Amino acid sequence: MKPETIYLNMRTSQGVETVDEFTQEPNQNWREFRKYVRQMVNEYQMAGMNVYRSSRCTKDWREN
Repeated sequence: MKPETIYLNMRTSQGVETVDEFTQEPNQNWREFRKYVRQMVNEYQMAGMNVYRSSRCTKDWREN
């Protein structure tokens, strides 16, 4: 099974921006991975960045 990738996106006045990417490790189960991503979303939000989880990244992120 292909490892799951989750992107953290943020909506700004210039549009949507992808700020981070997380891919599930081979030995990491789904529940642990989701918990880790949730913790990272909380960290970004505490830093003042209103991020949200997405299964898609922005075109700029994909090209870099």
